[in-house]
Amino acid sequence: MSDADGGGPMSVADRFGASVEITGPDPETEGFFFVKRRDEVDHDAFVTGLLGLVGTADRLVLHHRSGFAVVRLSHGRAQQLGRLPWVDAVGGVRFDPEQFAAIAGVPVE
Repeated sequence: MSDADGGGPMSVADRFGASVEITGPDPETEGFFFVKRRDEVDHDAFVTGLLGLVGTADRLVLHHRSGFAVVRLSHGRAQQLGRLPWVDAVGGVRFDPEQFAAIAGVPVE
C-alpha cells in the first residue's frame, strides 16, 4: 500500500490516521536494576566500577561473584551503565529491600 501522493509505502499509523508516541520512564525516576558483568571481567573490578558510578555504597544493594549486582539508580543513569564495555546487560527489576532483609536475615538500613 502506498501513500496518497504515490511517494512510497504508508506506515501503519498513517493508514489508520493514528499518532504514535513512545515514551519511557522519567530519566530522573529511581528504580532497582539488575546489572550483569561480562564473563571476562573480574568481579572485584566490576564491583569497584559500579561503586564509582552509583555514588554511594548503599546504592549497591547486593552483588554475587557469579557475575551480577542489583543497584538503585535513576533510569537515565541505568541507560548509561548499559553502554559500558564491562557491562553485559542491565534491566529493571522489582526489588523489595524489606522482604529481602526478612528472608536473608539481614537488617535494613
